[in-house]
Amino acid sequence: KFPGFYNPNEPATMLALIGVVVALLAVIAGWFMTQKKPEKVAAPPPKEDPEPEEKKSKPGKGAAGLAAKKKETKPGSHPNMLCAFKGHTGDVTDFKFAPSGKLAGTVGEDRKVIVWDLKKLPPTQAQNLSPELDHGVALAFSPDDKYVAVAFHRSKDIKVYERKQAKEGARVSFPSGHSRDIIALEWAPGGRYIVVCCDGAKDNIRVFKPSGEFIGTINPGALETYGIVVSPDSRFITAATMQCDAKVWEVGAGKDGGIAKVMELTGRSGGGGAKGHSAAIHSVDFGGTTPAVLNSETKFAATASKDGSAKLWNIGVRYQFNEDPKCTMTVDSADGKAVRHVALPASESPLWLATFSNSAGLCFFSAPDGALALQVPLSETGDVIKMRFCPAALGGHADVLATVSSDGKSRLWVPKL
Repeated sequence: KFPGFYNPNEPATMLALIGVVVALLAVIAGWFMTQKKPEKVAAPPPKEDPEPEEKKSKPGKGAAGLAAKKKETKPGSHPNMLCAFKGHTGDVTDFKFAPSGKLAGTVGEDRKVIVWDLKKLPPTQAQNLSPELDHGVALAFSPDDKYVAVAFHRSKDIKVYERKQAKEGARVSFPSGHSRDIIALEWAPGGRYIVVCCDGAKDNIRVFKPSGEFIGTINPGALETYGIVVSPDSRFITAATMQCDAKVWEVGAGKDGGIAKVMELTGRSGGGGAKGHSAAIHSVDFGGTTPAVLNSETKFAATASKDGSAKLWNIGVRYQFNEDPKCTMTVDSADGKAVRHVALPASESPLWLATFSNSAGLCFFSAPDGALALQVPLSETGDVIKMRFCPAALGGHADVLATVSSDGKSRLWVPKL
């Protein structure tokens, strides 16, 4: 005998061995009992007779075909869109028509300055430049289309390039004097001055001669400014701010030729009265080559507000005798939410007023009755960051609106085909 080894003569060892065998047999039997028998698969139902070929609507034929085509319409193919074009690889920061309406310009975060030739649609690139290591945030054309001014992001400098020789460098360069981000740049259509606006709260509008000589500052009196505009006769500058009125300043006012406030598109008192806005004005536009044109010849202005409305104003008043602009038409956003942008065509009697909001998209209202003539959803326009009418006929259409969206595309629209 050796300790630890199996000895069949010992009764205890035999009993233990039998117990192990019995337990193993029980486990095996239980496993077999848990296995389910395969279920019988029901026979498939008989196939129905196929629909006769003559009853099926073929794609592209008949009403069903037209409906199918409508469902397959892709975003960006709206019938009122003349064309879409894109030249930047990053976000577009500004868009401007040249005063002649024959050119347009864009700047973007990809450091490109692109001048577009609008003789044919879609437009082609006349110039594509990257003049600085910095990127432009705003641009404006000279009255004769020969020069383009660009405001730069990091340096806060304003540089004026001769359009056809921009690769040779800026002809004029001067500091804007702003320490905050520049949000707008305008060149007076008469060529007298350039206006630069930043997002600061005080003296954030600065006026220069095209040579860079400083003229003066404007304090809108608001904590936030959304944009500036210049009248086509170069007399007026106006701004959209977080206040419910749009102040208007005259350049060259008085005997000293300074800058003075001359009127307001107001919601508090005066000609606007109870018909004015009750919240911040996000955008102002008076037609022409800039987002806002204001003079006694055009006689109309437009404002868009956080209160969910846009208004048409009669500004053909004798402001020298303290006459106030009159609100002649109010249109409400389709869902009552804030209106971000407004635009008027270049006309003494505009036939359209265009608005954009995040929820209602792009809307064209007929003037002066305020009827909604066309609504384009956000899926077709993209998130619009800039919009304005071309100052001249384009592609055979008198009133062409340009929108620039956050996807980098510029689109041209007409309110009526």
